[in-house]
Amino acid sequence: MSKFRQLIRETGKTPAGFGFAALSKSTKARHILVLAEAANSAAATAAAEAGVDAVVFTGAASEVGAIATAAGKPTGAWLLDADKASVQAARDAGADFFVFDDGRAHASSMAVDEIGRVLVLGADQDEQRLRSIAVIDLDAVLITGDSSAQTVRDLLALRRVVGYTGAPLLVASEQVPTAATLEAWRDAGAAAVLVRGDAGALKATVEAAGAVPAPKKRRTEGPTASLGLHSTASAGHDHDHDDEDDV
Repeated sequence: MSKFRQLIRETGKTPAGFGFAALSKSTKARHILVLAEAANSAAATAAAEAGVDAVVFTGAASEVGAIATAAGKPTGAWLLDADKASVQAARDAGADFFVFDDGRAHASSMAVDEIGRVLVLGADQDEQRLRSIAVIDLDAVLITGDSSAQTVRDLLALRRVVGYTGAPLLVASEQVPTAATLEAWRDAGAAAVLVRGDAGALKATVEAAGAVPAPKKRRTEGPTASLGLHSTASAGHDHDHDDEDDV
């Protein structure tokens, strides 16, 4: 199991920390994770100092080990055109997971063990496609989130993705989301938000994530779940082999 998936499973619990990053005694459990994109070691270090939970490295996969060391956090490799060799190289260099485009990545990339997988989902979100994604063992599905899209229909659309794919969402945000936005995404099935911004944006997002309250308890009197609930996919994204070492 990847460390990123383990983080998702333990969301809401007191964090134990990974790697070489020191865990502050004042650190409180967050109910949605914060990831940062990093193009180099300096950006990875700044992300760690801002308090993110994991890093996605957008540079050459061969350098992911240095980025992981700088961040002291679970680090993923951005490999949209992944193949078996590139995924193996990223894993061996220290990548905890990789981000791929299923329309571009070679099928052989799915044969690499001991590394997590995050699928980039574009505009094609019809039911058949989403159901097909469910056969892939994924840590998360990456989508682009609009912080201004907060209608019930918008959130139902997110929950639909979670429901059909069976994987939690990693929402990429171009702007700093508010705590209310993060709470809405979390309740729609998002386990984490990916921030694309500077250190100030990262710190602001971490602070907003810290203000997100615990998910409401599931109501048992009705047959359906409400939007005010933590997604079962993000809270318990477990497969039968999750207790094994393989992903």
